[in-house]
Amino acid sequence: MIVRNAAARHGRRALASPISRSTLRQLSSESVPTEPAVATPPPKAQLPADHIKDNSLVMSSKQLKMGKAKETIMTLGANSTPTHEGQSWTRSRKIGVSEELTPWDQWVEFRKIRAKTKKLGSIVKRQYNPTDLINDPPRPQDVTLELLMASQTHMGHHTSLWNPGNSRYIYGVREGIHIISLETTAAHLRRAARVVEEVARCGGLILFVGTRKGQMEIVTKASELAGACHVFTKWTPGGITNRDAILKYATTKVVDEKDQPLEDFGVFTENARPLLPDLVVCLNPKENYTLLYDLRSIGVIAGVLGRAGERGQQLRKLASEKKETVPWETSPTLNDFMAKHRRNVQKEQRLALSRVKDNVVGFTEEEQDILQSQYARAELDSSEAAMLESLGETATVEGLSELTASTPNLGEIEAQLASVKAKAGEVEAELKGLNN
Repeated sequence: MIVRNAAARHGRRALASPISRSTLRQLSSESVPTEPAVATPPPKAQLPADHIKDNSLVMSSKQLKMGKAKETIMTLGANSTPTHEGQSWTRSRKIGVSEELTPWDQWVEFRKIRAKTKKLGSIVKRQYNPTDLINDPPRPQDVTLELLMASQTHMGHHTSLWNPGNSRYIYGVREGIHIISLETTAAHLRRAARVVEEVARCGGLILFVGTRKGQMEIVTKASELAGACHVFTKWTPGGITNRDAILKYATTKVVDEKDQPLEDFGVFTENARPLLPDLVVCLNPKENYTLLYDLRSIGVIAGVLGRAGERGQQLRKLASEKKETVPWETSPTLNDFMAKHRRNVQKEQRLALSRVKDNVVGFTEEEQDILQSQYARAELDSSEAAMLESLGETATVEGLSELTASTPNLGEIEAQLASVKAKAGEVEAELKGLNN
């Protein structure tokens, strides 16, 4: 029977071979005489077929390598503290011009020099933290060329992928990559910060858009600083041009000067059109198809523009403090709604007055003047405070019935008219006495 497994045929010979010298002895510079190798014993008789089939006695080459590695590790552990002996560790060497030192003297001198110079040098106190650009972004006046270079705003695309429209922003070429001019980038960034600042100062609505991965914190922090809105999940095409259909189910809130929602505007919020931003800051124009230029330093750009919006909000508040007034401009849509509601309230009051007049018969002109002065108002106050109070009244039939039920009793009106007649009689009697 032919056994085709080499490990089974020659396993005993491999195990019986002499073990090589220790690894430490191989690395040593000394020449240690070795003992003569023992002759390899002749192979023993071949094992029976039944014994060869036993898997417990068969050792592969991988197991042999593992055994040798284990033996080497054990040898290193036994000789973990070797002694440095020999000519290479005791021979003096020339140091400098004429001085000769042994390895031990050199070690002592090294320790002395290290003890003297360990207090010299600089200590790095400020370490780089990637979240600093998010938590405390730079202001527009803090933008420098060094900051832009550290943010990699000068790194462009490969020369074969360039757009001829960006030629005025390219400074040069290095290693097959276009280098963008840092001076041009700084000028455009300051200009954009100025635009954001003025829009925020005038009370405009700003929208920050960044839908790439990792831009959520940057967009939310910039919008928080500028008092703006943000989008970081997905920009729906048509959100501005076709907002009536795309944002049909979006809710609109009516707030006061402290951004607190006002009640009794349910009819307006249900029928109001979605808001339209005055300024959109897009941080990934390639995915959102906007007319902006692609830059890599998203954290610096968003932080600077967010700080610009924050500065605009501060200027707006400072101007209000100097005038000692809080300017509050209502949107034209809300003004139209309030004017329409004003007309409805006037119409309901006229209707209630006509019903009161129809229920009373036999009044003189003087009595009708009293009724008109008591129930009819020449004009409602057109101020916004009066309008907000009048919006608390409902424009339904229930409100009309409540208005009619809240009028004074007719008995009280007749008593007032009787007192007026009595006073008129007294005045006439006095006039007659004076004439006589």
